[in-house]
Amino acid sequence: MTEFNDCLNSIGVDDIRNVGRFFTWSNKRDAAHVVNKKVDRAVGNWGWHKVYNHSYAQFHNPGVSGHSLVSIALSAPWRNDKKPFKFLNFWTNDSHFLGFVRRVWGQRVVGNPLEVVVSKLRNLKGELKCNFRKSNPSSRKEAIRVEIENTQSKLLHCPSDPELLYQEKNLIARLWKVKAEEESFLKQKSRVNWLKLGDSNNKLFHRAVTSLHHRNHIDRLQKSDGSWACT
Repeated sequence: MTEFNDCLNSIGVDDIRNVGRFFTWSNKRDAAHVVNKKVDRAVGNWGWHKVYNHSYAQFHNPGVSGHSLVSIALSAPWRNDKKPFKFLNFWTNDSHFLGFVRRVWGQRVVGNPLEVVVSKLRNLKGELKCNFRKSNPSSRKEAIRVEIENTQSKLLHCPSDPELLYQEKNLIARLWKVKAEEESFLKQKSRVNWLKLGDSNNKLFHRAVTSLHHRNHIDRLQKSDGSWACT
């Protein structure tokens, strides 16, 4: 099994979200000798999860066969434009972060201790959303790369220009900083905690984020009366 999982990892595939029967094979013996196992899987690569991120594998009853039939459903994507607030760890490295916290926490709020804490946290959330709403490191990284490209093009004509040389050095330092923020951001989203920062495994992080969103999607909920409500 270890070798099989290593093979899946090496070719870059993982399980498609699945529903239905857990055990997919049975030896069809009597109760004293029956064996049930999950031996059938439906897998997809990062490209699959990216394009068909709301698909799922349905494992059906086996009928006369020992194996369960599996079918893939390509359901339409579900949209929710309102995203919940998420605190991003790399914000704490910003030079203004502690100032935002001190300013909000220093405000006077009336109420019992729990109400005060909840109110201040709510105010802090608004402050952080307002100041970091355009802090997506991936988009900032690309913008800095464009600036570096433009600066280096100018240096072709003026290779000794001190202002351009300083600008290039400053932009490269900013690029390394924002790349570290991007890696922290992707690691937090992907929840791949067994990888250390600094390895620049951004492709793996992107794949893990997409796969995680794919598996966590809920298509429908069953009501108490047995009917289904689509999300």
